[in-house]
Amino acid sequence: MATDNTSAEHNRLARLLAFLGHDPTNLSLLVDALSLAIDLGDIFYAQQLIDHVKTQAIEEPNVCALAAHVSLLAGQYAAAGAFGDKAIEGGIEHSAVIFNTAFGHFHSGDYASTHTLLSRLSNAPQSPASMLMIHARALHQLEETEQAEALVVRARKQEPEDTDIRGLLALLQYENDNYSPALITAHETLADAPDQLDALIACASVHFEQNNITASRNAWLHTVTAHPECGRAWSGLARLEFNELEFEQAEGHLKTAVLFMPDHIGTWHLLAWIYILRKDSIRAREALECSYALDRTFGETHGGLAIVDIMDGMKYRAKKGIRRALKLNPGGLSAQYAEALLLQEAGQPEKAAQVIDRVLDRTRPDSGVTGRVLMENWLQTHQNKVPDRHPDQH
Repeated sequence: MATDNTSAEHNRLARLLAFLGHDPTNLSLLVDALSLAIDLGDIFYAQQLIDHVKTQAIEEPNVCALAAHVSLLAGQYAAAGAFGDKAIEGGIEHSAVIFNTAFGHFHSGDYASTHTLLSRLSNAPQSPASMLMIHARALHQLEETEQAEALVVRARKQEPEDTDIRGLLALLQYENDNYSPALITAHETLADAPDQLDALIACASVHFEQNNITASRNAWLHTVTAHPECGRAWSGLARLEFNELEFEQAEGHLKTAVLFMPDHIGTWHLLAWIYILRKDSIRAREALECSYALDRTFGETHGGLAIVDIMDGMKYRAKKGIRRALKLNPGGLSAQYAEALLLQEAGQPEKAAQVIDRVLDRTRPDSGVTGRVLMENWLQTHQNKVPDRHPDQH
């Protein structure tokens, strides 16, 4: 009987679409058709209705609210966001419409609009965990990690056993420099869900920061095996390999990383440095130009290009690049390295050494550890060949 009723409703939806063909701006017919498509979850007719609303340029708020929902059914997230915006601008304030619109923006990569919309809802005590998580992930993309962590903590109180919530919490704890809690949360999550992506990234990253290289490497290898399309995991593994001077492996993994994460400037920079250290100016410039295309105001990119200009004998152009880089980022390492190279080529090795010393003796912004101490610690660790962790332990 249920099947017969569903078939009858599909037939009714087809008739409504036929009527709209004769009376395309009939709002009552359109609302009925959209509502029925939502009830049936009919993607085929949903697509036709989306096209109809667009073609007829209908902007009635209630129609747009329904069209946003229908667009989500059809997987047209940008359309869902656009229709929802029109509905909200037209005065509709229903929480479901706001959420649908935010959901459309989130999956279209418009995290700022997602945050703006969900801020209207997430302060309510009854906000569901699913909504808090979407808001938190949008904030994470916007690098508002402390706000994101607060939302995830609220979500975990509602659903304490949810491994995706716990995994994201671990990752945010790491990104907020709370390493010990992050590792505890990650291990607890991985005990229940060994392939949970956020927890794996947090685990591998904390171990790397704590110089547990073997444990970090194992966690990254687990991550890229379980999630082979995760650019951040390939980049994290490559960063570890770069620090261990395993440039060949790092190069291959960075190339994989940029396939899946082409808009990450830091990954392009690391790839460029491998080529700089190999004195391959052509490939280094190609990597840095990919970074430059993403953001023309990033000081380290200009500093890197200045290094490559020096390698190619273009000293005047390099000097301009250094000035531009230092104006954008007065403490930029690439620009200072480029300065040292120019001094060396000008027959002033003592001044070049002073520049390098200044870089090495600088205190990291987040600690009292200087670059020189970091280098000495690395050498001591590797000379003694002390094992970091049991190979099977994340």
